[in-house]
Amino acid sequence: MKLLVQQLGLILLFISTATLAAQENVETVGELPNEVFETSGLIYFNGNLITHNDSGNEAVLYELDTLTLSIQRRVNVANIQNIDWEAISQDDEHIYIGDFGNNVGSRTNLAVHVISKEEYLNSNTVSATTINFSYEDQQSFDNNGNSDWDAEAFFVIDDRIVILTKQWQSLGSVAYEFSKFPGTYIASKVGAIEDVGLITDATYDAESNRLVVIGYSSILSPFVGVVENLNFNSVFEGYEQQSLGLKFVQAEGVTQTGSDSYFFSSEYYSRQTPTIVSASRLFSFQISDAMTEEPDNPEPPEEPGTPEEPENPEEPENPEEPENPEVPQEPENPEESENPLIPEITEDADQDGKLIIYRDNNSSHYYYSIATDKTVFGQVIYDVSGKEVWQNTGDIEKKGIISHHLESSIYYLALFLEDGVIATSFAVY
Repeated sequence: MKLLVQQLGLILLFISTATLAAQENVETVGELPNEVFETSGLIYFNGNLITHNDSGNEAVLYELDTLTLSIQRRVNVANIQNIDWEAISQDDEHIYIGDFGNNVGSRTNLAVHVISKEEYLNSNTVSATTINFSYEDQQSFDNNGNSDWDAEAFFVIDDRIVILTKQWQSLGSVAYEFSKFPGTYIASKVGAIEDVGLITDATYDAESNRLVVIGYSSILSPFVGVVENLNFNSVFEGYEQQSLGLKFVQAEGVTQTGSDSYFFSSEYYSRQTPTIVSASRLFSFQISDAMTEEPDNPEPPEEPGTPEEPENPEEPENPEEPENPEVPQEPENPEESENPLIPEITEDADQDGKLIIYRDNNSSHYYYSIATDKTVFGQVIYDVSGKEVWQNTGDIEKKGIISHHLESSIYYLALFLEDGVIATSFAVY
């Protein structure tokens, strides 16, 4: 266990060093309109932003002012449906819509829809032509839950389209390419990368030959990845990644507005058990030398320090032992918590040093540790839908192992204390 703590300390020190430059570049522009709270892709065209919602929503492109974030136009794509639009891209003459969301890996109708920019500029109702594709190495289309055949990112380079998969199982990505002209194609593999997180969008600049991707980690911490001097035959060669220093932000779309300037959008995210609320927003950031520069390797600490005990909050007049909560329905006002014992957790909440979960790669076991002097009355694990999958009550240790078997996915561990609940998310893979 001592070795595990030392390794964790090194990892945390490396991450804090690597993310410092990135954090200084990120600014929140503002909240997006409610009409696009499920924003899933983003491009910058004709002085405005264009975005769209994902699965089950209307086949509509929304044009946003970059300053006020108000909707300037709604452009209906009349001849197609929004099965699962997950990304949008462009070249000089066309806008491309990626209808290839595939969480469970069972889709056989993956597509990219193509719209003329000239038609887009002249009408609020447009028609699209369609490119159909499949992956050259996908053999099974069975629904086995979260899949490695999902995708939410692509870009256009010369006369080719490159898809970057979002691998729920392995937290990596595979790049596939095919023609950008209407037809039916088998997508060929042109690169792969492991253990980077969940890539959700990409933007490519032909002038600088730079690829930038956006995504989030297993604990909803967004990151940006950069490939300078892109090699088309090995898309992830030279890939460098930095955290953006944010918490509980489901980054979904990214676009370039200048040589080093970018916007990224986040989808509205809410959970009631535990209560996590993250509004749909637009952020800006810069790509600088500091962001792609490799940080110095930190020297191993002689001995890991004892985590600092948090200040004791004032005891309530009548503290009550919390009951195991039932899975609530989403409230009409997502910012109001239905259970007063569950504090609201947002990306700005001060959770550092309270509850951590880490994985021992040698044994694949997940360990938790909470720094508190309060009694822990219970543990509950929830899946991403808010469903309770495991609970433990009684005398709960403040350090221990998560012994319950969990399938690959994102989960939330909630520890019930005498004066509230502390929770964090983690990924099983």
